Amino acid sequence: MTQGLERIATAAVGIPIVLGLLWLGGWYFFGFIVVIALVAQFEMIKLLQHAKWPISTVWTMLMGVVILLRPFVSHLEAIGTATLLLFAFSRLRTGPDRIAERVSGALLASFYPVWLLSFLVDIQWEAYENLGQPGAFWLTLMLLALIWATDSGAYYTGKTWGKHKFAPSISPNKTWEGTVGGVLFALIVAVIFKHSVLTDLTWVDAGVLALLGGVWGQLGDLLESAFKRNAGVKDSGSLLPGHGGMLDRFDSLIFTAPAYYLYLHHATGILG
Repeated sequence: MTQGLERIATAAVGIPIVLGLLWLGGWYFFGFIVVIALVAQFEMIKLLQHAKWPISTVWTMLMGVVILLRPFVSHLEAIGTATLLLFAFSRLRTGPDRIAERVSGALLASFYPVWLLSFLVDIQWEAYENLGQPGAFWLTLMLLALIWATDSGAYYTGKTWGKHKFAPSISPNKTWEGTVGGVLFALIVAVIFKHSVLTDLTWVDAGVLALLGGVWGQLGDLLESAFKRNAGVKDSGSLLPGHGGMLDRFDSLIFTAPAYYLYLHHATGILG
């Protein structure tokens, strides 16, 4: 099976599962995000280890679990601080050699992708409180649709008309034409959602959210590509046939979810 067919087959199976869990919401969606976040964190740890960063898999994964508990556990700051201190002390047992890389690598693999991705939970749960189940579904789905549209638009327009390289040292196949195409596709999706199911959004809101998905999402994709290039690997993993690993599939979403949440929370009042 070619890579293109593998991508289609994986999407045909995965998208209905994602939509079903998003529709169910609540603990079902939270569990889904936990799985994605921890698998992506494990892949990030492996990328850093490929790049010769001596970070601990066990302690770093523990920090990721603690971060994912932040919506539910009181005094989480104390728990997180204790975990970080325990991690630091455990690393000191091995001596001072490369201690900065051991600690900073664990922090990087914990906050990216786990903490950033956890904003999806905030979006879905706060939207449920303010808009009800259908509103939470559509608002969260809009974020996913913006990312999917950007990826597809950038790929097809870049493949058809792309000539001018965007970031050749990081991702040689990305072009300015593809980047613009991805943003245009995101704008189309935002118009559709605003006109049909999220009519409370203003046109300014729809435009800003489209730009977050179209521009910020592509920057997230480039960031993950830079991590892979630094590690000397093609994909972050092989869990998703045709797509690579969780980081490969959700890199744009990881980067965009916090910005999407912050805009909705502070600029629109829809969340919070």
